[in-house]
Amino acid sequence: MPYNATVGDFVLSAEMERLQSEKKAGIELQKRKHEDWNSNYELYRNKVKTNRLTQRQSVNIPLMKETVKTLLSKIDNAPEVEWKELSGDDQKQLIYQEVWNENTRENKLELIDIIDKKNVLLYGLSVKKLNIGESGVETSVLDIYDIVLDPLTSPWNLETARFIIHQNIFRSVREILADKRYTDAGKEDLKIWADAPPGIVQGQTNKEEFEKKMERLKSMGVDHDNFALFAGGDRIVSLTEHYTKSWNAKTKKFEKRVVVYADNKIELLNDKLEDLIGVDFWPFVIWSEDPETNDVYPDSVADLIRTPNKVLNVWFSQLIENRTLKNFQMHWFLPGQDYTPQTYTPGPGMMLPAPPGDDINKVIKPVEVSGLDDTLTAINSIIQIAERGSGATAIEKGQPEKGTQTLGEVQILVGKANERTTAMAKFYRLAWYEFAWKWNRLMHANAPKFIKLFKIARDGKAFPKTVYRNDWKSEIGYEPLVRSTSEQEAENTKGVQKFMFILSQFPNNSALRKIAQKRMLEMVDLTPEELREVEEAEKPAQLQTPTQAVEQTNQAQQSAESSTADNKQIEDLIGQLA
Repeated sequence: MPYNATVGDFVLSAEMERLQSEKKAGIELQKRKHEDWNSNYELYRNKVKTNRLTQRQSVNIPLMKETVKTLLSKIDNAPEVEWKELSGDDQKQLIYQEVWNENTRENKLELIDIIDKKNVLLYGLSVKKLNIGESGVETSVLDIYDIVLDPLTSPWNLETARFIIHQNIFRSVREILADKRYTDAGKEDLKIWADAPPGIVQGQTNKEEFEKKMERLKSMGVDHDNFALFAGGDRIVSLTEHYTKSWNAKTKKFEKRVVVYADNKIELLNDKLEDLIGVDFWPFVIWSEDPETNDVYPDSVADLIRTPNKVLNVWFSQLIENRTLKNFQMHWFLPGQDYTPQTYTPGPGMMLPAPPGDDINKVIKPVEVSGLDDTLTAINSIIQIAERGSGATAIEKGQPEKGTQTLGEVQILVGKANERTTAMAKFYRLAWYEFAWKWNRLMHANAPKFIKLFKIARDGKAFPKTVYRNDWKSEIGYEPLVRSTSEQEAENTKGVQKFMFILSQFPNNSALRKIAQKRMLEMVDLTPEELREVEEAEKPAQLQTPTQAVEQTNQAQQSAESSTADNKQIEDLIGQLA
């Protein structure tokens, strides 16, 4: 890209102009949500902007935080992903499952999962990105401001996006120059740009934007070792990874490419996506809890809570200010020649000067401050409206409802709230399946030479094992089975209840009892030795059961014969009396 010394700037190529047009279109769509996102974030962080008219006190009712926290606990824990080797190779399937488990621990997927769900509740959308690392696939959750989507993207199919942009990737100039992935021509242009006046100004702007981004990440619970990496003397550059579809004149079709450029000016990389990561799909996973057909940026639960929370803050601020004014005990007074009122210091036995020769009630009068006694009642009403809209009711938050309620009414309320959060869990599981599917494809396309695994026994001993790519790579492939922990527990509970009901209908069926006991023990995480002990202890009881059943049958028959004899004697006696 040529540098124009006259204007002190680079002349954009036709390809770069096209990329900038795509970026502008995506940012324009996203900007309309920035004000809402900022308000949601500030309310969640208990940050309030005061003004001279409506809210003059810096107070916040934590309705946003308690709603997000409640729904966050109700969506579900990170699901369990089980891998099925499609050719039936159990050995590879076992090793691949351990590879996934090790990747889950190493990448802290449980923490990433919490941030992922919190982004959905606050902003309506969350995006996970899959990167290629030394030990396989690495996962990260992107800041919602950093991902720019094609306005025509279908919410249910990310592959329909013409472009996806990951912006605000802040790096120092020396880091970029040391990166072997970038072209030499791009590095030379970056050196010129960094020393040019526009580049110096842009570097300071990048530092300010980087500090804002780090503040958002820290507030969301993310702490990174490299936060303090950028010292005051480093020149900060804003990189953009631009995933786009470009027309290939040779193949006569569109192909997915990745273009990396610095400060919207310097092109550092432009390669085919499949050549870089070995797959031809976008390495992102997006999901929302309330998808829209016409908008890739849907509304969130926080959007529903934002306005009621602001109203509550205004009312609560007015209540506090009203009580403060009452506590001031201000007075009106009639000015006179011989009387000038003075402030006083309250204290026991204080004597205050009164106007001479006049009735004090006619000269001094307290300033009346009208009460706001109905404010708390109105606040409770607004909270109930917000709870009904979000599904995070008082019972879900662990608070009792006002008034007397039966156990059945409480169970109905809990059931209704759970039904609303179940809808969120459906989209959540679909996103996890897509994530596992893409992770699998990327692992096979970028398989590391070897992976060190550790298996912890029940006694605490660790058994290391080094597995190579041929130990787990499958020619046919794997299929992920995403299972919710809460669903598994519910299914296990229902299974036990079904077996107990069937056993009550066939109490003397030893075969059915043995099957039911075996199924129940499979639900519990027992070692083979523990299972053997349980089975051995159960054998004497099973031998006694048939004998007890015969005795119960004999007793029943004797009781029936005795009852028949008694009935016959009664009939003979009635006949004699007649």
